[in-house]
Amino acid sequence: MGSRLFGLTQTTLLPIDPTVCEGAGIQFAATVSCPGALAFTWMVNGDTVATNTSGLYSIIPTQPNSIVSVIAACTSNGTTTFDTLQTTLTMVPAAIDAGPDQYVDSGTMVTLQATGIFDSVLWTPSYLIDFPSLPTVHSMPTQNTTYMVQAFAGACVFFDYVTVYLTNVFKIPNTFSPNNDGTNDTWIIPGIENYPNNRMLIMNRFGDLLYESPAYNTVNAWAGTRNGHSLPDGVYYYLLDLGNGTIKKGTISIIR
Repeated sequence: MGSRLFGLTQTTLLPIDPTVCEGAGIQFAATVSCPGALAFTWMVNGDTVATNTSGLYSIIPTQPNSIVSVIAACTSNGTTTFDTLQTTLTMVPAAIDAGPDQYVDSGTMVTLQATGIFDSVLWTPSYLIDFPSLPTVHSMPTQNTTYMVQAFAGACVFFDYVTVYLTNVFKIPNTFSPNNDGTNDTWIIPGIENYPNNRMLIMNRFGDLLYESPAYNTVNAWAGTRNGHSLPDGVYYYLLDLGNGTIKKGTISIIR
């Protein structure tokens, strides 16, 4: 059987100018005008990576630029002819970073910063963010929250994530029983000591101010009184300014 290099097999290789986003795959297709048996040898940067008869080769690139080559062998009437084509595969790198995870006190406003090379970005969950289409945004999560930022670069979309973990998380009790039995006689809010600049207001259903403290804590905790007199069982309303821009509102019930 004879052989000949660079014969007139008329090989074509598609796509012509291949570009792919990092992490995505691309398929090459080689076609040859051959009246006999076909075989293809695929190479990436000079290394043989596949041989087949379909003329198809798929790759997920790991380098910014790769030389993809195909050798087509056409065997007809006892003669094999070869043709070689190559192209440069360009990979668009994922240039987006949402920044490191953060650990903050509950009620803290956090700043999230996306860095990289992109045309535009979009943060989610968007309802927690002030301007979700800006690289630098602000949010005040009420629980541990993972944020995703999408970066758009040409036809590519890349993702990165950052998680904000809350410390000193506290829950405000909604009942207490000031009956002088030594148990739950005052309205204690666990964790309130982490917010020394807080301010507490307690009102009745008519909006009358019953209690006010510039720094609510376990020492001056409300005992269900107004001007030293016990208040009746019922539902009262509080407004707690944590002193860091966060205001919490709710109800507190006296149950004796």
